[in-house]
Amino acid sequence: MAEEPAPDPLDEVLDDPWRLWLSGRERSALHLPTYRRAAVLVGLTREHDPRVLLTVRSADLPTHKGQISFPGGSLEPGETPVQAALREAWEEVGLDPAAVEVLGELDDVFTPIGFHVTPVLARLPARPELRLSAEVVKLLMPTLGTLRATVPREDDRALPDGRMVTLYTYPWEGHDIWGMTARVLHDLLTGGPS
Repeated sequence: MAEEPAPDPLDEVLDDPWRLWLSGRERSALHLPTYRRAAVLVGLTREHDPRVLLTVRSADLPTHKGQISFPGGSLEPGETPVQAALREAWEEVGLDPAAVEVLGELDDVFTPIGFHVTPVLARLPARPELRLSAEVVKLLMPTLGTLRATVPREDDRALPDGRMVTLYTYPWEGHDIWGMTARVLHDLLTGGPS
């Protein structure tokens, strides 16, 4: 009797529900020439209930002091959003780019202080090896299931052009996840696979 072939590791990659979700939606890109380009890494662990990699930023930083964020920052000249997100994750939390499987880019978002941000969705090992830089005081890794079970606070605000938007705040273990990070999380939690 012939031996059954070993499963192809690519099958798991191609069937990733997050990759399938990305392929079935149209990405919304922004065109804000006066805004500073940035990228963040939206890292989900490879687990049944993925954990999302978040950082608590140092109070000594020039922007977003003490806020909860995805690893990320400004694009360097000639850099793509994917390259910037991987570089920043390496610099901030020691995440080896070779351990990251980039799935694609999520909808662009902007911040009130003039950043145009491209979130880069990626899969991480279940137990990634991480090392914090001076920019990060703490790691947070809530599961998507826990965040989905959380009822976010909502606040309606008017944009400068008069359009109304809803801002979200997700409370988690004594922390408030808000701003651009909460907007990206909200899209994942309400639109992504369960």
